[in-house]
Amino acid sequence: MASDRVDIISRKTLFEGWNRIVEYVFRYHDSKGRDIERSWEVSERPEAAAVLVFDRDLGRFVLVRQFRVPVYAMGEGDGFFLETAAGLIDKGETPDEAAIREAREETGYAVETLIPAYRIVSAPGLMTEKIHCYTAIVDASMRVAEGGGLADEHEDIELVTLSLEEAMDMVATGAISDAKTVVMLQWAAMNRQVFGL
Repeated sequence: MASDRVDIISRKTLFEGWNRIVEYVFRYHDSKGRDIERSWEVSERPEAAAVLVFDRDLGRFVLVRQFRVPVYAMGEGDGFFLETAAGLIDKGETPDEAAIREAREETGYAVETLIPAYRIVSAPGLMTEKIHCYTAIVDASMRVAEGGGLADEHEDIELVTLSLEEAMDMVATGAISDAKTVVMLQWAAMNRQVFGL
């Protein structure tokens, strides 16, 4: 969306790999009426989808634990991070389709119906990634695969089931600190009736 306060002067790709790092040079009219020129490095990322799976037969949410290099690099424990099933939206895929695919790949559940919750911006000072967040209610009959991720993507995912109370206690203590997962669990806590809790 264009703004009469901001003008992009140039955009230059600095690095392209798993992420694309782009330097933006821009001019903007600040809140004190000054025209300021700055540069900023931005990680340009595709959109993603996340789904918080609730197994009504177990009465528990199904989360995934996997190794995250950035988490380990910043000294957050052993780097194994607890979060909702999630992944990038593939080309030609809708956010809904991506959420259903990721739920199956990572948790083994064949999700049929998604409940939209939020669309969040992961880190607005750093990257362009938007995450479409959903919840899904499943039962034992919908467990059609082992889950654990895709071998060809080198995923090594452990499934963890938690009651809402257990999950919210872990949010309160920082044991769950992934932003999308915290947001989704808070949504679940505010909408307990959706899950029959």
